[in-house]
Amino acid sequence: MKRTKVVRFVAGVAAIAMAAAGLAGCGGSSNSASGSNGGKEGDLDAALQKGGTITYWTWTDSAKAQAAAFEKKYPKVHVKVVNPGTGMTVYTKLQNVLKASSGIPDISQIEYQAIPQFSVPGNLLDLSQYGFAKYKNKFVKSAWEGVTSGSSIYGLPQDTGPMVMFYNKQVFDAAGITNPPKTWDEYMQDAKILHEKDSSVYITNDSGQGNFITSMLWQAGSHAYKVNGTNVEINLNDPGAMRWAKNWDYLFKNHYISSLTNQGTEWYQAANKGKIASVVSGSWMAGAFKSSVKETAGQWRVAPMPSYDGKPASANYGGSSEVVLKKSANPALAAAFLRWLNTSQESIDLFKQSGGYVSTKKELSSQEFLNEKSDYFGGQQINKVFLESGKNVVSGWQFLPYQAYANSITMDTVGKAYQGQTTFEKALKEYQKALVTYGNQQGYKVTGK
Repeated sequence: MKRTKVVRFVAGVAAIAMAAAGLAGCGGSSNSASGSNGGKEGDLDAALQKGGTITYWTWTDSAKAQAAAFEKKYPKVHVKVVNPGTGMTVYTKLQNVLKASSGIPDISQIEYQAIPQFSVPGNLLDLSQYGFAKYKNKFVKSAWEGVTSGSSIYGLPQDTGPMVMFYNKQVFDAAGITNPPKTWDEYMQDAKILHEKDSSVYITNDSGQGNFITSMLWQAGSHAYKVNGTNVEINLNDPGAMRWAKNWDYLFKNHYISSLTNQGTEWYQAANKGKIASVVSGSWMAGAFKSSVKETAGQWRVAPMPSYDGKPASANYGGSSEVVLKKSANPALAAAFLRWLNTSQESIDLFKQSGGYVSTKKELSSQEFLNEKSDYFGGQQINKVFLESGKNVVSGWQFLPYQAYANSITMDTVGKAYQGQTTFEKALKEYQKALVTYGNQQGYKVTGK
């Protein structure tokens, strides 16, 4: 069916407060956050020779195998692997041990979006002193940007989640849509076609999760947050944010999007029955499809994320790094382990074997990886789509130094638009007001535009 022109109508919150509470105690500036312990690159090898015990907090499936391989190579070192949970659970526990100055791990896994929450108050070790700048070209650009601020390096990338569109080709074909949408205008037209043909079919689902909204603003070209140490400027009214808001107003006003939550029981049922026609998400979502959307295996395909002008543009949705805590009792040994963990071939291979989507250029561009065909996705070489998406992540995005908190309150503000109580444009303004107020209450110097 030919597309016709469509008119656009066009947590642990208390614990997060502790992050900002640490501003006064740690100096509250980017200078204190990047302060050096006076180390140098040669200290890493010396620390490995001396040995010792370090604690590593992580939720990865490969962690124990990686730690065992490291200990075999460096028998004087013992790595204590602890799984403290994921996401907010980890950050809450980290804030608690930092406040108590007791039980602090040497290394921790942290998502890119949460790094400013710990780096700005000065809780992360600046790894540039150990020569980590040399690894810049080992990782994809968006992942490296996620662990750095200016000349400071707060971690090494582990995985990444470039955004793509997973779509059910059989459902699209049945509606007469022969090609996936390349632009958001086409996407909205397809949403209308699908729903008018069968009112039980939605082009996608979105329940208003904060991290998804953040990534959608990023892809739209918004630069909503500008962070310089403790100085923060918030502009959720910029052109990029308004592009996304106008599109979502149209889609929700016409009931073209389901409010089901990704990877919930009802969502799996709907996806298995062909009621959810597509999902815009990170590359990691391929694993969720394979493991839980089995009834429609072979029907799904992967396409680039629609863009606003037809030119390739994407964002990251998810992805994490490992960092060294500044209060580590043995920072050089911790940094040496981190160096091996995310740069050695042995460790990277173990991570890949566990199903991790790596962030290293070599692995992502290897012919074996790129030419791999996925039976689930109809024999498509999906890794090629993921790689291109990673190359097209919009540059310049910054996260708030209290991003986890920001994500936790979206339903109190932007959620009103999802519920039809207001427009997305107005909801973003309310969201901005809440974020400015909160940031200033926590000791940041926050202004809104």
